[in-house]
Formats: sequence, C-alpha cells, structure tokens
Amino acid sequence: MGPSLSLTEFAPWIQAKFNIPPSMKLLLKNGSIFNLETSKYENRDILIDGHKIQDLGNGIVDEEAQVINLSGFIIAPGLVDAHVHFREPGLEYKETIESGARAAAAGGFTTVVMEPNTSPPVDDPSSIAKVLEIARKSSIVNVYSKAAITKGMMGERLTDIQALKNAGAVAISEDGNPIGDEELMHEALKMSKSANILVSPHCEESKFYREKEQLKPKKPPFLFGDGTQRPYWAEADFIKRDIALTKKTGAKLHVSHVSLAKSVDLIARAKSEGVNITAEATPHHLILTEEDAKNIGTNAKVNPPLRTKEDVNAVREGLINGVIDIIASDHAPHSLEEKELPWESSSGRGEAAFGLIGLETTLALVLTYMVKPGLLALPQAIDKLSAIPAKIFGLAAGSIAIGSIADITVIDPEKKWKIDVSRFYSKSRNCPFNGWDVQGKAVMTIVGGCVVMKEGKIISGRL
Repeated sequence: MGPSLSLTEFAPWIQAKFNIPPSMKLLLKNGSIFNLETSKYENRDILIDGHKIQDLGNGIVDEEAQVINLSGFIIAPGLVDAHVHFREPGLEYKETIESGARAAAAGGFTTVVMEPNTSPPVDDPSSIAKVLEIARKSSIVNVYSKAAITKGMMGERLTDIQALKNAGAVAISEDGNPIGDEELMHEALKMSKSANILVSPHCEESKFYREKEQLKPKKPPFLFGDGTQRPYWAEADFIKRDIALTKKTGAKLHVSHVSLAKSVDLIARAKSEGVNITAEATPHHLILTEEDAKNIGTNAKVNPPLRTKEDVNAVREGLINGVIDIIASDHAPHSLEEKELPWESSSGRGEAAFGLIGLETTLALVLTYMVKPGLLALPQAIDKLSAIPAKIFGLAAGSIAIGSIADITVIDPEKKWKIDVSRFYSKSRNCPFNGWDVQGKAVMTIVGGCVVMKEGKIISGRL
C-alpha cells in the first residue's frame, strides 16, 4: 500500500481489503502491450494470480482464471500521479483520501503521491503514519506521501528529514511555500542527501510567502531589472538557486509543475552539466494560456499561473525532448464557495483559491492534446505517466512483468467523450476543462490484481 509496506506485506493487505482468495486468478486476453524489442504494440495475454503477474505471453490458458477479453484496448502499467492534494486531515470538505483515491481510479491511476499541505501539515513521523493509516483503511489505490521540509511549513526550522524518510515519506516538499532563506534550503538539501530522499520544491510564490517576505526590512529576493517583483513570476529564479544548491550538495532535486520557458532552459542546462534533477509538467500548463484563464474564470486560477503561448510551447517542447521528465496533475480540490470568490480580493470579500482538479481528466487531455497531434508517441506518454514517475520517486509501480505487482490501466485510445464534472468521483468540481470534448479514456483500473474501476464505475473486488 504505502511506503511503510514492503512488497511481501502488500499481498495480504490487498487480499484482505478486497476479500480476494489467495488463489484467485484473472486472465486478461488479447490486449495490446508495447514491446520494447520491436517498438510496436502487440497483442499479449496477462495471467494474474492473487496480486501478482504470473505469466505474460500469447495463448495463455488457465481453467481456474476469470477471463476478460481486452481486444482493441491498450494495456499499460498502472498510471502514477506524483503530485496530488487529498486534503485529509483537516480539510475534508474539499477532498478525503477515500474520495481522492476513487477519483484516481476513475482516471486510470493506480498510484498517487500526496502533498504534505494538510491541516496540520505532514511534518513529523506520527503525521506520516496517520495519513498512511487512513489510506490503508479507505483508499482503493496505492497511496504514498511527501513530507514537509520545515516544521509547520513555516520556512523557519527544518523537520527531522531522516525520521520522516524512515516513517515512509518518499520525498520532502514545502508545497506552494518556497523556502526564502537560501542557507536553510542549502541545509535541507544536505540533509536530504544524507537521508537519500528526493527534494521536490514548488518553485512558486504562495500568498503566505509573499506576505512573509514583505514583512522583512530588506527588499524581497528575485527583483526584476526594473526593480520590481511581479507577483508569481519568481519560478525560474528559485529553480536557478536550487540548481546551484543541488550542485553543491549532490542531492536529488525534482521540480514541480514547470510553467516558464526560462525554467525549461535552466533545467536543460543543469541536466547537460550532470545535475541530479528531474521535472514535471501539468496538463493545464501544457494546454492552457493566460488568455484562456481570462475566459474560463477562477477555475483556471492556479499557482504557478497559466502563462503565455510562448511559455506553453516551451514546456511542451521540454516534455517532448525529455528535459521535463513526467506529467502530473497537481490535483488541488477546493469547494464551490472558495472558487466563486473574485479572482483578487475586493471589498473585504477575499479572493478565489488557487488550484484545479485533474485526476479524472489528465490521461484524456494528454492523449487528446499531446498524442493525437503527434507531439508525443503513445508509449512515450504512458512512460511519463507511469514508469518514469515511479522510478523518480522510488515506487513499486510502473511495470508490467512476470512477478511484478498487478497494477494495470486499460485504455481505449479511440473513445470519445465529454468532460462532465457532475460525474466526477472527486468531492470538488474546480475543473477548467468542464464541457471539453476529448478522445481516449481509461476503461479499467486494476490495483494489486483487483479490478477497482470498470467503464467509469468504481467497484470493489472481482468482476
């Protein structure tokens, strides 16, 4: 389940959760699987015994197995979303681990990595244990968690990074609150190197960060040439700083939701110099521009904000050429009331929250806007949604092989459908793509050998 469980512990947990007899078998017939040796999709059968893949090939027969014919469908390793906000504990009115996991399964994701900005934040071993225990009881997908870099995510005192790693954290992050103090960030990267844990900064400016910096007697960092600091434009400056600190420490750096052309250039240069850096992009930063935000309204208010068309093209190119390694949703649920506020505060009313939801739309948007136009090949897109994020975050996921955990996403690449937030499993509805026509959909999600979603419906147990 979570990182506190080893693979040997995973099987009995899955079997108990879904009431699967240890001998239960499932035979997936005639689905298309990408063959690395031939670089082609070829029909294959997959025999699942309990929670693992027992056999993979052609013409598999097993009288004890339940057979599912997947002719015409793509069989992919279970999709992995390395950037989600499930809000529990403390903000359950937006989303819970249970509802977020159901949204993940509906979107074809078998594994997710949660951000630590709950209330209170995930900043000590007991809080990691708490969220993983909630997930163990309520989630139908594999749930991992990041932990905060500083206590209370206040940017002042480092957490016990080694203890958080030991308790099951797969990365450390301040979510949207960048660490303004360069010495503190340097120390965090040194400690992460010692603990062998990934550092995943969000190189953006939260409202909390901006207000905190304004209270300081000195000018805020990262001033532009004209002596101003434009709101929510410091992304590339933070990335530049963190790359320099990563060079000094030898730590592992993963940059969340890249949105600027300048950021792509910095990451490309760092990779060419051998810096241990990876990066992600979101569907909304690959598709939408700042002009779209004006038309859509507050459901397109996100941090980092939607950028220019030139930035969108640069992020796309970075994803295509491998500078940006993976795609993640940054699923950030908010209530209707929080998104119906004005874009900016006025007359004391407050302002709309930053963030949008994406677990149930990410795959379709990638297939429609990246694969269908030929910008990404289908195997390349699936890798960026499964094997590569699993590798970056050190997860037992992203593979279809004999002996591996049977986490599988079945995709109908031709299915045309309209995004309808009223049908979402997420508790929230803040999606800027509502009403869009898309092509390609996950039609079955299998977690640990158990079918948890079929044709858009969440189910528990065998078919």
